[in-house]
Amino acid sequence: MKKKAVIFCLVLFLLAGSPVFAQNQLGDIRGALNDFTTSLALSLPFNSTLGLNWSDAYIRNFPRFGVGLSLGYTTMNAPSLWDLFGMFDLSRPAAIGNMGGYPLPGYTVEGRLGGFFLPFDMGFKIGYLSLRPSGVENLDYYLIGGDIRYAVLRQRGFIPAISVGIGVNYLSGGIGIRAGSDREFNYVDTNDTIQTLTLQRPTIALDWATTTLDFKAQASRSFALITPYLGLGVSHGWSRAGYSVSTGITDTGGNVGAANEVFRQLGIDRMNASGFSSSQSFGGWSVRTFGGLSINFTIIKLDFTVLYNFRDNNYGISIGSRFQF
Repeated sequence: MKKKAVIFCLVLFLLAGSPVFAQNQLGDIRGALNDFTTSLALSLPFNSTLGLNWSDAYIRNFPRFGVGLSLGYTTMNAPSLWDLFGMFDLSRPAAIGNMGGYPLPGYTVEGRLGGFFLPFDMGFKIGYLSLRPSGVENLDYYLIGGDIRYAVLRQRGFIPAISVGIGVNYLSGGIGIRAGSDREFNYVDTNDTIQTLTLQRPTIALDWATTTLDFKAQASRSFALITPYLGLGVSHGWSRAGYSVSTGITDTGGNVGAANEVFRQLGIDRMNASGFSSSQSFGGWSVRTFGGLSINFTIIKLDFTVLYNFRDNNYGISIGSRFQF
């Protein structure tokens, strides 16, 4: 039920549930919509940095290599989501409510290969998910990325290993759900007459994508059983987040086009008799720090990483397991 409440809330932030809400909260709908898509787009570059957060700043030259799996999440600011829970008298899922933000999960299969001649290594990661769970039209996730790290200082005695690197990540995803019944949306037309739009059992889809250029530096010091590490990353992301509603639309005003001006005021700029959609694009820099430790069992290593994004004060957590030779 909690999972369904979260998904249902994503639907509700697009659709008004009653005439009173529609008449009194048009400005809030626009604000919630813009806040949600803005927060999502700004959080995507941070989420794309999940994976390849290995404890070793540098794994040494070929034939050194490793393969593994990591999973985790980063948070995003979603006050509009919580506001909509309150508007519709829905209880927040307790687990999400205590996480300090809305969690964006991710996972990667990943590997690293030691470089040739020069002291560097190369990493590659990929994650893919396409599900059709009960009650959901689609749930998609795709992440691919890679990096190159150069060792500017090798570990010697108590001197840590230090590397600098550059990487590129691409992240995309989406979720779609079909509403259980028709939805009505009241609005005031240009003649100050209250009209009603009916959305016939709509399918609502959220989709997002980002491409990130990432620069990072990392220091690590290996001991017998653990390897603590600390890093700093600077990323530039090109992101887009949007939604679409596929449905048959009827209008008591007799002309769906008459509602266009009202919907444009809500940030919905593409509307016709078969649905409407909107998207926003963002770009910019963000700075993060990351660190943690690995527990080392001969060729098996367990990584624990915490990430913090200075741009929006969000955080992330990931765990990973790898074979490293």
